[in-house]
Amino acid sequence: MKMFEVEVELGDQLEIGGLSVFPLTGTRETGPVYLNGPEAFEAGMIQVSELDPPEVPSMAIFNLALVPILLVEGEMLVGGDQNRTMNVTVLCPPQVRTVVPVSCVEAGRWGKRRVVSTSRKHAPGSLRAAKTANLEPRSDIASSRRSNQGLIWDEVERQSMAHDVFSATSALDDVQEEIEDRLASELEKIRTVPGQIGVICTIGEQVVGLDLFDKPSTLERYLRGIIAGHALDAPPQPSGAHPIRAIEHFLAQVNVTGRDIGRGVGLGEEILLRGKVAGIGLVYESSLLHLAAYPIPDDLVKAG
Repeated sequence: MKMFEVEVELGDQLEIGGLSVFPLTGTRETGPVYLNGPEAFEAGMIQVSELDPPEVPSMAIFNLALVPILLVEGEMLVGGDQNRTMNVTVLCPPQVRTVVPVSCVEAGRWGKRRVVSTSRKHAPGSLRAAKTANLEPRSDIASSRRSNQGLIWDEVERQSMAHDVFSATSALDDVQEEIEDRLASELEKIRTVPGQIGVICTIGEQVVGLDLFDKPSTLERYLRGIIAGHALDAPPQPSGAHPIRAIEHFLAQVNVTGRDIGRGVGLGEEILLRGKVAGIGLVYESSLLHLAAYPIPDDLVKAG
């Protein structure tokens, strides 16, 4: 099957509790050179700071490297005045400061500043889907890709209550730490397969999210965090479902849904999917670096 002109094949099902995980493999030509977020933090090539004065929906990224740095939608940035998650995928130009749009996932802390690091986690699929579906319309200012912050805080509270986890600062990270500890043995099953560039997650017969990257090395750095994020939305026990038809239907919808293409926050062109699928992606030098996509319920599609 083809997605955005990329030939992909669906791999074998892996169950993590009540979440089913399917690898997407594909052959990609050599693409642009960049560091992904985890690589950049490990190498000390990225500095993340608050603006002056600080703003909840924005953070400043200084790229110290000689190549761009890729930060992807849903990636968690822990520290600063509040923990945040990336609203869109951004390719930060080398050796300059880029202001990126983020959502707060820690409502109860402000002013007790900490050094910002990547948490190696991704926000839950339900939060990512709601955030992406409710992004503000594109404006002339690329960094204006703001989310519905109230909706995000509501989702963090829902996750906390659903998993019976108390956080003194209403931090999603506290919920994730608790649940990942509970699922540690299950998450150890996660392995990439040769040529894997993407992953589709399902709960029962329902697709809950897709992430597609330009190369296996980038997918490998994000895979565990993406799957663990989706696992927060899943029941603890496997459903026994075989959602291949649902996956094929969803991939077809991704290919035909409407696309709004415009200037990215950093380098490249941003792709916003609107319709029965909500999604955000980034193309640079003719390569699709990342695409995240989520199904939208029919009642919300008709309402929009």
